[in-house]
Amino acid sequence: MPDSLSTEGAASEHPFIVGQVYRRRSDIHERFGGQGRGGISTPKAAPFIFLFTAESGSAYGYEDSFRPDGTFWYTGEGQLDDMQMVRGNAAIAGHRDAGKQLLLFEYTPKDRVRYVGEFEYLGHHVEQRADRNDELRNALIFQLGLVPPVVVGEGDAPTKAGQAAASLRKKKLSLADLRRLALERVPAGATVKERLTNVASRAVAIRRYALERAQGTCEACKADAPFKAKAGPFLEVHHVVRLSDGGPDHPAHVIALCPNCHRRAHYSVDAGSFNEGLIDWLAKREAS
Repeated sequence: MPDSLSTEGAASEHPFIVGQVYRRRSDIHERFGGQGRGGISTPKAAPFIFLFTAESGSAYGYEDSFRPDGTFWYTGEGQLDDMQMVRGNAAIAGHRDAGKQLLLFEYTPKDRVRYVGEFEYLGHHVEQRADRNDELRNALIFQLGLVPPVVVGEGDAPTKAGQAAASLRKKKLSLADLRRLALERVPAGATVKERLTNVASRAVAIRRYALERAQGTCEACKADAPFKAKAGPFLEVHHVVRLSDGGPDHPAHVIALCPNCHRRAHYSVDAGSFNEGLIDWLAKREAS
């Protein structure tokens, strides 16, 4: 855990490192302000909106997860009756106009929070979800897109965000090309459709990148893939930061695993320490 967190610098800068675990009260709220409880924290004097997600939220109708198209669906706030577009919910929808960044954290088993990454609002819809009293109500579901970090020295400028995800599955691309596509950013004035296309394209690129990097070998146990599928050696892509395997991420946060190691990462009694080991290995591998 970092010894100190600085609030100095440009408004767009923040001290949080993807995959790093923090204490919510001392590392976040004592430095930046904002509500210390609840899923949406809106500090007045900082250019951030902090979002928190936890497995326990499902008991109150909060079911947050990456979707197959690469977007992250985040449930708005409000435990009783219909959710309204006010307070924290309105802050998410209007974060771009307010000059605020959406920073997502997930709770860990030790009641600390792990930084997942910066996201942007793409849209929202309404679903019927049970409230705290198990009564059905209208819930606001926000569709968020992961914002890739600015990477210096990664080659040429990003290609157009409009590349279709389907075409990426067919193209022969080098590991460097896949990494560049995985980190592709959309122009500031991009439309919602272009942003959604970018998210989907990066999700495909990230998956292909992890499999290409593994070269048919499990990146955890180092054993060969158990068999060959039509597309090549059969390995599964695991996301070590957000424990869900459906959305976009960063090259340093996805790993190709054999089915046994993948199940261990999710269901074993040592899943926590096993994932921490994978995170450490990935950090060294991507830095080399």
